[in-house]
Amino acid sequence: MMTFTDWTGLTSVALVWVVLVMLLPVVGRLSARLRVALAMLVYGLVMWPWLGLSMAEWLRGMLGDLSLTSVLLLGTAIYARTRSVGVAEIWDARERYSLLLFLAVSALLLYPFALGLGTLDPYRSGFGGVSLIVLLSLLSLWALRRNLRLLPLTFSLVAMGWSLGIYESTNLWDYLIDAPLAIYALGAVVRGIWIARRRGQHV
Repeated sequence: MMTFTDWTGLTSVALVWVVLVMLLPVVGRLSARLRVALAMLVYGLVMWPWLGLSMAEWLRGMLGDLSLTSVLLLGTAIYARTRSVGVAEIWDARERYSLLLFLAVSALLLYPFALGLGTLDPYRSGFGGVSLIVLLSLLSLWALRRNLRLLPLTFSLVAMGWSLGIYESTNLWDYLIDAPLAIYALGAVVRGIWIARRRGQHV
C-alpha cells in the first residue's frame, strides 16, 4: 500500500510528465476544460503502475523527490497552460528572477560542500531547521518590502511542508531545492546576466 510520503514524492515527479505533455503544441488548440481533463488524465496514467512500475516511480528512481519549490513552479506552468496564459502573466520577470537568483546562490553554497569541498556542510543546518527558518523569514520580510510575492509564498510553502513532514526527508533543504532545479536556476541566472551584458554592449 502506498504511504502518504510515497504519494507526495511520486506526485512531485509526476508533474514533470504532465508539464511535458501540456507543452505539446496540439494541447494549445484544445478547450480549457479538455486541457484540465488532459492534465488529470496524464497524472493518473503516470502514477498508475504498469507492469509493476509507474512512470512516476521510474523518474523518481533517477531524480528522487522534487522540492516543493519545483512543485510550485511546475504547478504554475500547468495552471498557465490550462488557462492559455503565459507564466509571465502569473509571475512577472522580476518575481521569477528573484526566486531563481536565490536558488542559484543557495545551490552554490550548498552543493559544492555537500560533495566534499571543504569541511563546512550547510546541508546539516536543514535538519534542525530553526536557523534556516529564521533566515527564510527575514528574507520573506525583505521581499515583501520590495513588493515581491513569489519568494515569501515559496518560503511559506516550504516551511509548512517541512513542518508537516509531507516528504520522507526531514531536512528542510530537500523541501527548498533539488538538483534539477539548482541546475535550471544556475543556467537561467547565467543566461540572464549574459543577455544583460549583451544588451549593455549594444546600447
